Amino acid sequence: LVAAPGRHRSWLVFGLIWNLVLLGGFKYWNFLAGNVNTLAGAALPLTSLALPLGISFFTFQKIAFLVDAWRGRIAKVSAGEFALFVLFFPQLIAGPIVHHGEFIPQLREAAFIRFDGRKLALGLTVFSVGLFQKCVVADTLAPLADATFGLAGNGTMLRLQEAWIGLVAYALQLFYDFSGYSHMALGLALLFGLRLPVNFLAPYSAGSLIEFWRRWHMTLSSFLRDYVYFPLGGNRISRPRHLLNLLGTMLVGGVWHGAGWTFLLWGLWHGGALCLNHLWRERRGAAVDQAEMGAPAWAHSLTILTVLLGWILFRAPDLATAKTVGESLLGLHGISVPISWSSWVGPLAPVVRPRGWFPNLPVAASTLIVLAGAGWLACRGPRLLSFLGVTSADVTRGPLWQEAELAPIGQPLHWSRAAIAGLCFSLAVATLSRSSPFLYFQF
Repeated sequence: LVAAPGRHRSWLVFGLIWNLVLLGGFKYWNFLAGNVNTLAGAALPLTSLALPLGISFFTFQKIAFLVDAWRGRIAKVSAGEFALFVLFFPQLIAGPIVHHGEFIPQLREAAFIRFDGRKLALGLTVFSVGLFQKCVVADTLAPLADATFGLAGNGTMLRLQEAWIGLVAYALQLFYDFSGYSHMALGLALLFGLRLPVNFLAPYSAGSLIEFWRRWHMTLSSFLRDYVYFPLGGNRISRPRHLLNLLGTMLVGGVWHGAGWTFLLWGLWHGGALCLNHLWRERRGAAVDQAEMGAPAWAHSLTILTVLLGWILFRAPDLATAKTVGESLLGLHGISVPISWSSWVGPLAPVVRPRGWFPNLPVAASTLIVLAGAGWLACRGPRLLSFLGVTSADVTRGPLWQEAELAPIGQPLHWSRAAIAGLCFSLAVATLSRSSPFLYFQF
């Protein structure tokens, strides 16, 4: 890093240490102290401090602000602007991670304090889509995913088909839960006349792991790229150092999600897979843009398989549970050909049957229909927003949108857009009584 003239490195170091110590004290102290006590026989005290909501998100936002201020990339910012940037409630709890360069300039525009009926309508539309994703889709899949990992955590040996159904259910639940919150944050911001960065762009349709991370949690990927990967040297150094930087960056991303060995191993899993992806791409001599267009079916399948296996570590509360789920996925605890469709979900049937998704169909058949429908919609989400009349310029601003352009598919009637958005909102409200907490608020 090269400091701008007149800016002292000591202030940057002090600010970084201050933020990281607070984050570490609240989020990582018990994990570190517990491991030290176990390995060294020490008696470090454990704390019972409540984790502030969204501490990882707003800590990263402040770190980016500090680094850019030290680099001389920030003009004068008032205390009120900075406070609103950090405390703006729609994105405070679970993101997206907002960059100051995309947010603070909007506070100074005349449009910010002027009522805009179009932004109000678009905000309600995007919010309704997000609420639908969370309450109707994610919370429908939650009991199945929770039962799978709960049974594995209690020592139940799941059969191969049960483990795969539960893992796919969790992968889709996580996407719709976080994507739903991100869309709700974008919609609420539009109600206030502000635009936030897009955080998801159909990641499960990616043809490589590199492309997946350009589509999944895009604001976190951008932060890690700009404030961890590039300062380490990025890919402008030797190949071994480049791969080591990539591995270290994903390790930071894994630990950022939570204090535990499972998150650390999840970061290493993705870091190692990304290294292999870069080596394969280099061996083929394909440019990044070329490699991401028209990927074959096997590339999509391999990408999804890699991501799914990583989600085991992400969801499992401990390594023992992750081991049990992994063994079940390989069929080590049974591979049986069911006599009837209803036996496919075995121990999961008590969870699935009361949902009443398709009363006239066998339990497993209705389960597979729900999973297939949720998977299809996950890959078509951006098209849904486009169908509702939402364009790139309406929702967000800044360089992140260059990777999230929505392709228009026609201009439906305004009343039909409102009807679909209203239907999404109504269905979501009707299911609020069985809603579960957001997954990402804990990070």
